[in-house]
Amino acid sequence: MDDKVIGRVWADYYPRSRDNRDALQICRIICRLIRAESRRGFVITKSGRLQRVLDACDISKADFDEIEKGLLKEL
Repeated sequence: MDDKVIGRVWADYYPRSRDNRDALQICRIICRLIRAESRRGFVITKSGRLQRVLDACDISKADFDEIEKGLLKEL
């Protein structure tokens, strides 16, 4: 999947993630994909690599953090 497709899937499922467990799971998978992609970048700082991927997918950092923090609480 390319960045634009990931962004469209996120835009479709993120608004439903608070009330729908399946939507939340899809958003969590996207967070993992984004984290993995951000580790492959050539930007100097970790936050710069993550932001580059989020920008390419048109996902806000605040929305990403909300889902990812919930994911980390479960681990």
